Amino acid sequence: MAINVRIVQLGRGVFKYAADEGATIADGLEAAGIKVEHMDVRVRGKPAKVEDALRDGDLVTVIPLIKGG
Repeated sequence: MAINVRIVQLGRGVFKYAADEGATIADGLEAAGIKVEHMDVRVRGKPAKVEDALRDGDLVTVIPLIKGG
């Protein structure tokens, strides 16, 4: 069964992703061409690990970390 996910990268846009059950956040980010280095990853507004499994209807938000001096 396919699951449908939306991936939002601030500054880049929204990507729709259809995956098989058991796909991870890392799988979705790779399909969208997003590298997670120096990024904050959240699913449904909560912090998430890239090895977490995706669920149907998930909204993954990727936010670049800001470094200050």
